[in-house]
Amino acid sequence: MQLMQAARLHIPSRTLTVEEVPVPAPGPGQVLVKVEAAGVCLSDVHLIDGTLTPVHLQRDTVTLGHEVSGTIAECGPDVTGWTA
Repeated sequence: MQLMQAARLHIPSRTLTVEEVPVPAPGPGQVLVKVEAAGVCLSDVHLIDGTLTPVHLQRDTVTLGHEVSGTIAECGPDVTGWTA
């Protein structure tokens, strides 16, 4: 199993750590992006300081950095117009 590093926020303690997590596999119609840069936006800051709580979070930990730039590393099934 391939691993990658991710900035993970533990919601109950508001603790931010860098952890190794499994590299996700792209699903149908999705691509996997090799992230070259990720920004921390104001919603990430609000999650860290506790003024924003994720409503639909299924676990007590979330990966931050949703504003990313990178290259396509892998294409999932049914992806057209893009190549890895």
